[in-house]
Amino acid sequence: MNTRDKIYNTAKRLYLENGYANTPNTMIAKEAGVNLGLVTYYFKTKDIIASDMLNNNYETLYSHLLKYLPTDDELLQLITFFKLHFKLTEIDAHYDRFIYEMNKFDLLEKATRDGNLFELYKTLVNQNDQIKTADKERLCDCAVTASFGVIRALTMKQYEKEILLTKEELFDLCINQMFYSLKFDYNSLFLKSLLSSANCTIDRLLEEYPQLKEVNNYLYIEEAPIVCKQ
Repeated sequence: MNTRDKIYNTAKRLYLENGYANTPNTMIAKEAGVNLGLVTYYFKTKDIIASDMLNNNYETLYSHLLKYLPTDDELLQLITFFKLHFKLTEIDAHYDRFIYEMNKFDLLEKATRDGNLFELYKTLVNQNDQIKTADKERLCDCAVTASFGVIRALTMKQYEKEILLTKEELFDLCINQMFYSLKFDYNSLFLKSLLSSANCTIDRLLEEYPQLKEVNNYLYIEEAPIVCKQ
C-alpha cells in the first residue's frame, strides 16, 4: 500500500472509530506511521477524505441495491437507498455519529453534489414532464439544497435528542420533504407501495450481505470484499 492510501485508509478508520471532530491530522499521521506534513500534502483538508467516504458509501450501497432493483426505476432506487441509509444509522452507532458530524459540519450536501447521487436527482427531475425544460436545472439545484437543509436540521436534532424521533419517523419526514422539493406528484398509496418495495429489498439485501450492517466492513477495509452469504 502506498503512502497516500495508507493515510487515506487510516483517516477513514479513525473518523468512524473516534469521530471526525476528534481525529486531528496529528493522530492520523501517528497511526499511519508517516510525517504530519505528508497528510496535508496528499489531503489539504479533512473534508476531502470525509466527502470521499460519503461517496464511497453511496457507491457501495447503490451497487448492491441494483442487484435487486429495476435499473429503469430511479425513484425506487432513491427511496431504497435513503431507507437503507437511515436503517444503517440505527444499526451502526459509529456510522450514526459519522453522519451526524457530516451534517454538523455541512459536508453531506457538498459530497452529494460532488458524487453520483446528484446525477440520480438530475435524472428524476429531467423525467418529470410537469417541470418546464428551462426550469429543470434550477429546480434540481434548489430542491437538493432544500432537501438536505431539512435532512441536516432534523438529523442533528434527532441525534442530539432535541426532538424525540425514531429513525423511521426521521426518514418519513425527510423523504416527504424530498418529494415536495423535487415536485413529485404522488399520493399516500403510491408512496406506501414504494416503501413496501424498498423494505423488502433492504431485508433481502441485509440477509444476503450481513456484513453491510457494519459500515467499517466496506468503508475503509480494502482487503475485505462484501460477498453474498451462502
